[in-house]
Amino acid sequence: MKTALLLCLLVSAAPPTKPTTPESETAARPPLSESVATATSTSGRLRIEVLTDTLPLRRGPQRFLIRVTESATGKPVPGLHLAVQPWMPTMGHGLDEPVRITPRGPSDFEISDLDLFMPGAWELRLSLSGAITDQAVVALKLAR
Repeated sequence: MKTALLLCLLVSAAPPTKPTTPESETAARPPLSESVATATSTSGRLRIEVLTDTLPLRRGPQRFLIRVTESATGKPVPGLHLAVQPWMPTMGHGLDEPVRITPRGPSDFEISDLDLFMPGAWELRLSLSGAITDQAVVALKLAR
């Protein structure tokens, strides 16, 4: 009985949660339309563009759109899967926390939950698989 009462008190004391959907999250944010960096994949077959909603880039939480296209034609590459490893080359470390990757089109991916906590040079080390298997490194520079 005491356990049930304690559980009821804990649940009632917790702040209410507001359900969110990807559509409501996206609608409340500005579009990711400012180009920050581009890179060519290791094989040269893919062009990667990184877009953001905030310039200049500053340390702290980031949100990016990674747009992958064929280098030769500029067309999207459907059927891709993306993995991202944020890396700070001058410090020799990356981030341990997982990055949220949300598909936003045939070959567009929104990256969020990415806390680049130090100013300076960062890399987004990308691994692409699916229709094409390839890798790319995109360099970013964060201000204070």
